[in-house]
Formats: sequence, structure tokens, C-alpha cells
Amino acid sequence: MSQSFRICRIAGIDVKVHFSLIFILAFLIYAFYVMPPPYGYADFPPDLRLVMAVITTIVFFACILFHELCHSYFAIKFGSKVRGIVLFIFGGVSLIDEIPKEPRKEFIMAIAGPAGSFFLAFLSYLLMAVSADPLQRFFFIMWYFNAILGAFNLIPAFPMDGGRVLRSFLAQKMGYVKATRAAAEVGRFMAIAMAVFGLIGGNVWLILIALFVYLGAGEEERHVTLEGMLSRFKIADIMTPNPICVTPDTPKDEVLELMLKYKHLGYPVVDEYGRILGIVTLKDLIEKPGERVEDVMTRNVVVTTPDASADKILKIMTEKGIGRIPVVDESGRVIGIVTRSDIMRVTEIVEVIENYSKLYGHRE
Repeated sequence: MSQSFRICRIAGIDVKVHFSLIFILAFLIYAFYVMPPPYGYADFPPDLRLVMAVITTIVFFACILFHELCHSYFAIKFGSKVRGIVLFIFGGVSLIDEIPKEPRKEFIMAIAGPAGSFFLAFLSYLLMAVSADPLQRFFFIMWYFNAILGAFNLIPAFPMDGGRVLRSFLAQKMGYVKATRAAAEVGRFMAIAMAVFGLIGGNVWLILIALFVYLGAGEEERHVTLEGMLSRFKIADIMTPNPICVTPDTPKDEVLELMLKYKHLGYPVVDEYGRILGIVTLKDLIEKPGERVEDVMTRNVVVTTPDASADKILKIMTEKGIGRIPVVDESGRVIGIVTRSDIMRVTEIVEVIENYSKLYGHRE
């Protein structure tokens, strides 16, 4: 997520905080301060109320962090890369590069978070039984919160853990993509039901959560559908072969003329043998001083091979915020270039073909 900053690193995982967390932190401190027992400290002396409200709020999000760390632990164990954990206004999210597609692995990874929350709830319940106020009140709140967190995340709707648990069961019978679509439909139904109850009861939070769930279900379905489409294609099927290249000593003015003529905003930079040295884009020409390509080009360039899967390359483009990637052979010689637009056009064409086939089959 953008607009986040790192606060610590746990077991090699960056823990970040989104700016929106500030609002919910302030709200929760106030809520615990004024709320009567057993969910707040309104009956305590003012100084103690404030201290307990602040501690409870901090531990509240520490429990959410533990929930996400449980997901991340199993994600790493199953070979996925975890780019970090972000705490934000609705809780937390683990930034996992690739969710395991094996049903058993996805189930374990998805259930790990709620299981961790239930463990904290059980531990808090035991400590509550042997404590006196204010700790007894604190452990009651932690027991209640973690039990709710675990149960809420088991609701069978994306992007919550229950949606992934449901998909892991469905995928055993109908395949990953179809299971995702079915689970997304369930998620949308749950979101609509939550929104209706929120409107009837005047619960703004429930309506916001319903919107979050509805959008999350659609996003997961689109992502998996797109991934399924692109996994059929290699970069060799999509790339533009023999692209126009420039050399390090090409003047900037000539590159600008190429851009005006061919309407491409980036060109591979190659040596005399056609081997990749870098890439030069319109942004490089505008923002960097110099007279020739070698003065402004980006040297640390991401490249791909023609046999790479299109879905993997789109993911790299999205993560790194780049619009084009040169395609090279084993010797590093540029043989093509692929852009985000190239990949998205392929998905549009495949969607049209599939929709046409369905319509034609239906008419037949």
C-alpha cells in the first residue's frame, strides 16, 4: 500500500503503518476511555482510564499484527514471498506475492490467522480468570476482541480468510479459477446482506465493511481470472519482435523524434552487438540532465525471456511500476519488447473470444 511507513521488521518481514491508522487509533483510545464496563474503563480514575485506553489500543493492533504474522509464517514456509504487513484503518493485510494454489496449502495459510486469534482469545480468557482489575478488564477486552477477530475473518467472503478457506474446499472439486468465482459470488452475497443489515440498523461501520468485502470479492475474482487468461501465453506470443533500439551515444533529440514518429515512450539501449545496456524513457529525457542517451538512461533495467509466462511479467510490471520490459535471448541480445498495453490488449481479445464462444454455443 502507498502512503505507508515502516515501523519495525519481524523475522525478515517489514511491518508498515498506513496513515489511516492514526484515525482509528485516536478513535479507539477515546472509545475505551469513555465506554462503560465491561468494554471500556469509564468507571476508573481519569489517569488510569487514559493509561489503560492507550495500552489496550496498542495491544489491540499488536493482536492484529500477530494474526497477520501467522499467515505470513505459513506463506514463507510454502515458498511464497512476503513483501510486508500493513496495518490500516480496517485492520491488517499481509502483502504476499503469490497465494499457494494447492488447496491444502491455501487452507493452512488462510486458517492460520483465525487460529492465532483464537489462541490469543483462549490465553486472554485464562489470564482474565486469575487477574484483578484493571488487568481483568484488559484481558476480558482482549478475549472478546480476539474471539470476534477470529470469527469475523472466517466469514466466507473475500478478502477475509474465510473466502480463501471456502475456495480451498471448492478448488478440490472444480479447479482454482471456478472455485474463486464461486467464492466471490458468496462474498458478494454476504456483502449485500451486511449492507442491508447496516442500513436497517443505522450501522455505518457495517456498511463500510460491506463495501470493503464487495469490492474485495470482485478484485480477487478479476485478479484470478486475469491470471488464468495470461498463464496460457508466453511473452513470445505477445511481444513486439525486433524493436527499435538506440545506442548510448544517440543524442536526446533523436530519441524524442523517434517518440514523435512511432508513439513509443521507451526504447532499449544496446551495445554494438545488440546486447541490452539499459532503457531510456520520456521521463528520463525530461528529468535527467545530459545530451546523450548514456547520460540519462536507466541502467538497472528489468528484462525477460521469450518463454516467460505473461501473468508473471504483468505482476512484475505492477509491483515495480514499469510500463515496458525488453525481451532478451540467452546472450542478452534484445529480440523484442513487451508493454503493459500489449498484455492488456491480449486479455481484452481473449475475453471477447470467450464471450463470443459462449454466445455462439448458446445460440447453437
